[in-house]
Amino acid sequence: MWAGLGPSLPMAMGLALSPVAATTALVLLPAPRGRIKTLLFLAGWYAVLFAVMALAMVFTDAADEDDPTGTAEGIDILHLVFGILFFLLAIAAWIKRPARDREDGVPLEGEEAKPGMMARLDGLGIWACFGVGVAEAVLIIKNIPLGVSAGATLGRADLSTAGGLGTVAILTAVASLSILIPLVAVLIGGSRATGSLRQARAWIEAHMTAITLVVLIVFGTIFLGEGLNLAG
Repeated sequence: MWAGLGPSLPMAMGLALSPVAATTALVLLPAPRGRIKTLLFLAGWYAVLFAVMALAMVFTDAADEDDPTGTAEGIDILHLVFGILFFLLAIAAWIKRPARDREDGVPLEGEEAKPGMMARLDGLGIWACFGVGVAEAVLIIKNIPLGVSAGATLGRADLSTAGGLGTVAILTAVASLSILIPLVAVLIGGSRATGSLRQARAWIEAHMTAITLVVLIVFGTIFLGEGLNLAG
């Protein structure tokens, strides 16, 4: 288990560095029945990422048994594609950054008219929060590549079925830290944690573009480095 966990851990941390998921949790927690809503949001997020990693692990393990060399080359090609994708996304994130982050401070057409997405979460029902967790896990575009990469790495680690699934469970928990940490803070600290959570939300929202850019560039570089194994 531990031999497979190490190489996949950076990808799980990349999944955990999700300002959108963290902000969602920080918005849901102070709301009525906030702990239940956040727990269901976490469940939706966890279920999707666990499934993505587990499926990638199973498919890679099966392919590796039939053709180890071809599987290794296929993973390198996938990483190369992911690396290029992440750099393109970083460029798009920079171009579309909010007006406050641009030097001229001039908003894009229609930018001021857009309502805050997070403000819409206040009125969500309990089970809708599960759906939001599923949606964010799927739609945050870095998640699927990072989840597939983590699962594919596990698939080549020669783990037993139980060991592989146990490792996936641990990695998914790591990938959920942006939601787990504020939830645990509220469970332990209760109302005393409210002020800290509010400050954390303000900081994340103010630096969301910067966090996104750093994650995309760092993991884009890692993926490109892995993909360049094809040249060897």
